[in-house]
Amino acid sequence: MIRNSVIILICAFFAGALRELLELSFQSPFHWVTLVINLTGALLMGMTYEYVELSEENSGIFSLIVGTGLIGSFTTFSTFISEIYAFIRQQQFLLALLYLVSSTVFGILLLISGKKIVRVMKHAD
Repeated sequence: MIRNSVIILICAFFAGALRELLELSFQSPFHWVTLVINLTGALLMGMTYEYVELSEENSGIFSLIVGTGLIGSFTTFSTFISEIYAFIRQQQFLLALLYLVSSTVFGILLLISGKKIVRVMKHAD
C-alpha cells in the first residue's frame, strides 16, 4: 500500500511538472493549454478505462499509476473552474460559456474515443 502511494506520488510529481511547463510555455488569453491538457487527459483516461476493463490480469495498480498519478495530476478541475471564473470576472461571458461547453462536450467525446481506440487495438492483436 505504501509502495503504491510512493509510485503515485512520483508519477503525480512528473505529470504536474509537465503541466506547469506547458502552461508557462504556451500562455494565451483563452487558456488553450488547459483546454488541450484536459481534453488529452479525457482521451487518455478513456484509453486507461478500456485497457483496465479488457485486461485479463489484475490491472488495478496500472489504473492507480496512470489514472490517478499521471492523468489525474496532468489534468486539473480546479484550474478549469478558475479560468472560467476569470472570464466571468472580466465579463467575458461568451468566452466562459464557450470554454465550459467545449471542455465538457469534447472531453466526454474524447473519453469515449479513447475507449474505442483501445477496443480496436485490442481486437487487432
